[in-house]
Amino acid sequence: MELKIKHPLSKKEIREIIREMGEIFGEDVGRKLLGKKDRVELAEFDKTTDILLVNGRPTFIKRGGLIFPLVIALYELSNTEDLRNWKRRVVVDAGAVPFILKGADVMAAGITDADEGIREGDFVFVVEEDYGRPLAIGVALMDGRAMKEKPKGKAVKVIHHAKDRIWEVTVGQR
Repeated sequence: MELKIKHPLSKKEIREIIREMGEIFGEDVGRKLLGKKDRVELAEFDKTTDILLVNGRPTFIKRGGLIFPLVIALYELSNTEDLRNWKRRVVVDAGAVPFILKGADVMAAGITDADEGIREGDFVFVVEEDYGRPLAIGVALMDGRAMKEKPKGKAVKVIHHAKDRIWEVTVGQR
């Protein structure tokens, strides 16, 4: 499957994404994902999902008005950054990894750490505890403290994970 470019984003739209990434992750991390002089294009993945290409490389997913980094973009950053310390992160044990890679939602029982600033409904990313590699992005179904303390229940609704269709298409474009 090939991504279809719809149109480039304006400088104003790019500044808004930079601001939003800065709010979510902190300004220094936001700048690592996107710079003011980067060329950003919107590409259609399906009827509900767009992919933002930064300098020709798939970097962000846009769905329902929300924008968040793709798992592949976070994966590349994890070569130099420890994502286990970032805001909006949910860390899972090795036992949860195969289930998440098959598309399962994240269960509280598999969570070893989470950003306590996470609120229910926030966009979050999921990393494995041993190496800090990203596995998925999703929406928090409980706050960060509850993720760490509750022994059971769904904690994150996964919307994109490594090995899914979005991953397969975007990995080939990087």
